[in-house]
Amino acid sequence: MKPLISGPFGLLACVLAFFDSPRADAAEVSLGSLDLSAVAQGWGEARADRSVNGKPLSIGGRKFATGIGTHAASRFSVRLDGKAERFTAWVGVDDEVPAKGGSVVFRVLADGREVWNSGVMRAGDSVKQADVPLAGVRQLGLLADDAGDGIGNDHADWAEARITGKETTYPTSAFTLPKRFPHPDRIRYDGHCMTIEGRDTFIYSAAFHYFRCPRELWRDRFRAIKEAGFNTVETYVPWNWHERNMPSGLEDFSQVDLTEVGEWLRMAQDEFGFYTIVRPGPFICAEWAGGGYPRWLAKFGPGKGDLWLRGADAAHIAWSAHWYRAACGLFAREQLTRKEPGRKGIIMVQIENEYNHHSCPGKPELLRALYQAVAAAGVEVPVFTCATEECRGSMDPVLSQVFDCDNYYIGLTDAAGCATRMAGLRRRQPDSPGFVTELQGGWFSTVGGGLSEENYSDARHSNAIHMMSLLGGATGLNPYMFFGGTHFGGWGARGMTTTYDYNAAIRESGARGAKYDVARGISEFILENESRLLRSEGGPCELRGAPKPVQGGVRVSADGTRFVFLHNADAKAPASGTLTVVPGKEAAAGEPLFNINQYGEKVAVKGGTGAAGDVRVAPFGVVYQLDPLGAKVLVIPPGKQPAEGTWYPKPQKPIARPGKEPGAVRIAAALRRADPLDGPWQALPDGKSLPELGINDVRYVMYRGRIDLAEPEIPGLSRLLVHTLSRDLVAARVNGKLAPRVSPDREWSDGIWRDSSLSHKRIGSADFHNIFEVSGLLRAGPNEITMVYENIGHEHGYVPMEELCGIDHAGLGADKGDISRRLSLEWAPDLGGIAAGWTHADFRPNGWESVALETGNPIPRKGNGNQPSGTPDGLVTWYRLEFELPAPDPGVWTPWMLRINASGNGYMWLNGHDIGRHFERGPQREFFLPECWLRTGPGAKNTILLGLRQTSHGAVIRAAEVAPYPGASEIRGK
Repeated sequence: MKPLISGPFGLLACVLAFFDSPRADAAEVSLGSLDLSAVAQGWGEARADRSVNGKPLSIGGRKFATGIGTHAASRFSVRLDGKAERFTAWVGVDDEVPAKGGSVVFRVLADGREVWNSGVMRAGDSVKQADVPLAGVRQLGLLADDAGDGIGNDHADWAEARITGKETTYPTSAFTLPKRFPHPDRIRYDGHCMTIEGRDTFIYSAAFHYFRCPRELWRDRFRAIKEAGFNTVETYVPWNWHERNMPSGLEDFSQVDLTEVGEWLRMAQDEFGFYTIVRPGPFICAEWAGGGYPRWLAKFGPGKGDLWLRGADAAHIAWSAHWYRAACGLFAREQLTRKEPGRKGIIMVQIENEYNHHSCPGKPELLRALYQAVAAAGVEVPVFTCATEECRGSMDPVLSQVFDCDNYYIGLTDAAGCATRMAGLRRRQPDSPGFVTELQGGWFSTVGGGLSEENYSDARHSNAIHMMSLLGGATGLNPYMFFGGTHFGGWGARGMTTTYDYNAAIRESGARGAKYDVARGISEFILENESRLLRSEGGPCELRGAPKPVQGGVRVSADGTRFVFLHNADAKAPASGTLTVVPGKEAAAGEPLFNINQYGEKVAVKGGTGAAGDVRVAPFGVVYQLDPLGAKVLVIPPGKQPAEGTWYPKPQKPIARPGKEPGAVRIAAALRRADPLDGPWQALPDGKSLPELGINDVRYVMYRGRIDLAEPEIPGLSRLLVHTLSRDLVAARVNGKLAPRVSPDREWSDGIWRDSSLSHKRIGSADFHNIFEVSGLLRAGPNEITMVYENIGHEHGYVPMEELCGIDHAGLGADKGDISRRLSLEWAPDLGGIAAGWTHADFRPNGWESVALETGNPIPRKGNGNQPSGTPDGLVTWYRLEFELPAPDPGVWTPWMLRINASGNGYMWLNGHDIGRHFERGPQREFFLPECWLRTGPGAKNTILLGLRQTSHGAVIRAAEVAPYPGASEIRGK
């Protein structure tokens, strides 16, 4: 019989073995008994005592009763604080995976250092045991990585996983890699907050898009944001706005013009003292044309098969890097770390946007490329994403340097979910601040849908989601939008109205609404409690004795200050009484968590824990009173009783408004003229799209074809078939007469809203989206066919985002046949009226017909389908409206709008400035007239010009008036 220990070191080995072995009285904690909500993984959710598919744990034919089932790439950490002695587990790929399927590498890390590695394991492989001493270890990391071949079938089990030590449970969190801050003395962050210039700072940021506001009004918007108490402003930076025309190649930056965003940054930072946050995409969504992608970019993609934009396609990565090289060069110069201490600058730069809502392969590859492009351009401030799982607790050496934020668009009574989601986000990223990139500030409006003012998100909702986000531990909030603005020039995405009012705190006109007071109340609370709030601990907890609608919890600062957040989720009934706050005790399981998507639908999201965290405070009572949907926070100073605390938000001083506003100016007559459909005609190069011809905005373009026909062939040519490169709209005239439309149907061609059923279908080379009946319109000999092409908007997602635009080819054919006589086309870059200068501020009309407008009845201020109806008699009709406005009262600010009842779709100009699109379908009937473009006082004439493409209702203006926005005027100092 061989001795267990022999040789000169036998006694020492015995002693070491004794001290390295678990004590008989040590506690064993099963991994499955811990909180698994912090486990980040590539698919599904971690399960206690079950595989990721919910089956009993089984590895290599061996069954296990306890453990956890995960899916690579999975990772999380357990906080030990030196109180554990050993970790043991049996690991392998679960038998529910086909034989030899999957490929997983199990890794155990102690304080960031790898101490055990399984090597590659596949389904059917024999189980392996991890046995790791943990004496003195503060953090245990458990990782299950794919073996470099993707995560398919990587069902990774940690069976009979146990921690032996002094405790009966251990807190868990996402596993993270160390953050690198090039200038930590200037800006850095940790699991609580941003630290700027050595000072912990709450980032209260207002979303304000410079491209949706006239430059002359920026200062007014900045001033209002400053007065609301914000310290930061945020903006998207749309690629297609700054690189309008197609460059010659990746190294050509001659088409990039960043002047506007540069001016906005400098005004925000230097004049108003704001920190700034920039979000350059390359995809921004934002209900903006193409989601920010230039239309010309489609020229460089495959244009078929799977989506290539937003993915890891090599061309997409290369062009995204091209954009970042241009934009981030400016950002690097304007970032905080390049400024003198004390001066403001850019503090955060975002890559991609809401990536969770887009499915494509290679997401990590793209994100790495974007981060590397930002870093290569010299960006040293924190880089972030929003709603992008790939960056939450990432173990990738690159993506670990990016922190993810959340976006909250939730139902009217679902605000409490913000606290739960924020707590979950912070547990997934324990080394990063809790930041809400888009805290719902309202909602956008769509053609044929409802206006922003009709959305449920009111001031009560805004206050509640602010408060509940703070309860969850948010130390960065960015209401989106705080100022919405306008889609001047038709730059909204397909299906978007001209107004982007968003029912935001600062309305489209610049007026301050009810949500503005919410922001003032929130900022006052933050400023008066910032240092204590930023590093407080806690979250949602049990409120004993409270009715079900009353939800909330407590946060406690290091000095003992208690912050009690309460919310009444009942939108109709108030709530009052006495409740007991039970810190540290998990709140009862709530309803599933949802976000509202772009279609207004509820979409389930993965939340976090509802626990209040490790808060060592005894239960205490609170007397409360909450309005319907009310939300408050009670601040209880150290050593004080709840009755001695202060409730926030405090009442805000009302905005001063005049007792009387100017009256509306009703317009009694308009000048009318048909578009001459003439311009600088040019031969259309074969196969050339509009972006290749230098047309990258949203406008009408004319095409013309001439064809000689012999009498015998005319009966066989009954259709005009037009192939467009995107499903835009064409109107046609044959030999001076309107061609009746066959396709698309009248309802859609009149309304031109976004048809989401076509968002996943590519238009084929033989697909004719626009078809016309030409029987009886053709004649023997020369024929002229004139077409007006209407770019209905670049869709901000899916297949149409990848399409060029313009007419590719057109011709004549039989009823159900293909083109038999192809047209040789010419094109003109604009309508005839634009070419003739009709939109210019100094244009003087001659020979225009005067038409009377109705002046007796009220004009509908909104609505779908309430436009007048007329008989179509042309392709495009122009109207000119003239009016005068009184000089403003000194010290009174009044915003003005055009209210109009008209049919036809087109564009509008105020004194030569494009103020957006008119959609006859509605619901928008009121259009913002920026005061910087208006003329006021006696004899100061204003003109509004409308160029309207006729629909089946013609193009008729029934009535129009220029009126102040009701109740929006303010008394302002000079």
